[in-house]
Amino acid sequence: MPDDQPAETATLTSGVAATAAAATADTADTAVGAPATPPPVVVGRGEAAEGVGIGTADRPVRERVTAPDVVASPEPVAGVTWRPLTLDDLVPLHALCARMGSVDHPDRGHALEVVRDDLTSPGIDLVRDSIVGVDAEGRFVAWGLSHLGPTRVSLVRVGVPGGVDPGRRGEGLGRRLLDWQRVRGEQHLATCDEVLPAGLVTDVEEDALATRAAFRRAGFDESRWWTELRRDLTEPIERVALDPAVRLVTMTDEWVEATRQARNDAFRDHWGSQPTSEERWGRMVGAGTFRQDLSLLAVARPLDDPEAAEQVVAFVLSDVDPEDWAALGRRCAYVEYVGVRRSWRGRHLAQSLLASTLEAHVAEGLEVTVLDVDSVSPTGALGLYDRAGFVAARRSATVVRAY
Repeated sequence: MPDDQPAETATLTSGVAATAAAATADTADTAVGAPATPPPVVVGRGEAAEGVGIGTADRPVRERVTAPDVVASPEPVAGVTWRPLTLDDLVPLHALCARMGSVDHPDRGHALEVVRDDLTSPGIDLVRDSIVGVDAEGRFVAWGLSHLGPTRVSLVRVGVPGGVDPGRRGEGLGRRLLDWQRVRGEQHLATCDEVLPAGLVTDVEEDALATRAAFRRAGFDESRWWTELRRDLTEPIERVALDPAVRLVTMTDEWVEATRQARNDAFRDHWGSQPTSEERWGRMVGAGTFRQDLSLLAVARPLDDPEAAEQVVAFVLSDVDPEDWAALGRRCAYVEYVGVRRSWRGRHLAQSLLASTLEAHVAEGLEVTVLDVDSVSPTGALGLYDRAGFVAARRSATVVRAY
């Protein structure tokens, strides 16, 4: 998970483009005690991300976490040895993520660029923050990261994505991997001076019951639920008139920074959201799958300063990755962000921009639009997308081991 999450329409994962983040469990190791059906979902009201937004803290993180000076590699098991990842491992790691994804989320793509983004995240030290399990034939069968997010405004977050090849689950690899991630994560946290909530964080699909059970045993709670929504573009799109106080533009380079500023304002009251840094934003808009020509902005002068320069007040940003198309079975786009500055809410800007974006997706020859949303979004996002014709397809949870 990126350091600025959510990558929202109010989400904690990047939906269709996400790398397999869970599946750290081993089927045989975790099936015992796993519930036959998902437990009832209990979630709280959306919390503000300004100041302390997830839990509370009264001491620096380093005073709450004790970790060893050295993090040992997992013990070899079932012919598998462990070592850090390098950027030369992108191709075999991508193949492993694709095998995991074919089981864990078969209707999402498995882009090489997403794997590269994981391994080149700001502040990551692959020698110390990554691990890969390699079998006797040199095939990658397990991998993981334990990466301290560089943006720490409302939460000190260590991302722990990873997983085990479906063909090698039940051999103890996942348990050893998660133990390594926890210890390395605690080592990170023990260096942090912030008086903030802190945790190890990743995501898991709702129907991955064994994986969810493994996280629970490791002290993780299912802290937030996210819903993937899809919009069939063959169905009619109802236009929503644009507020005359704003004008509609397509995103260009001149609006990149203004859109980042709008994003940070719009998502200050979303659970778990951290401000997006210029570096992280540049990586997102510079990705080969990001489509400026399919990303729409509403711009206007500030309400409290009509003489000032125009600013972005609402936005819908699109990503198109053909690698997703085979997995989903249709030509699709992913909506990375839908947001409105807080001072401009209540003017139906999101509805208007979203309808125009869907029309642009149709004109591009796409057949379905996908996005993820916080199941208890404080802005009423689920109602917005329901009115726009989106339907729920699947759910996932953010799991957190809190400190």
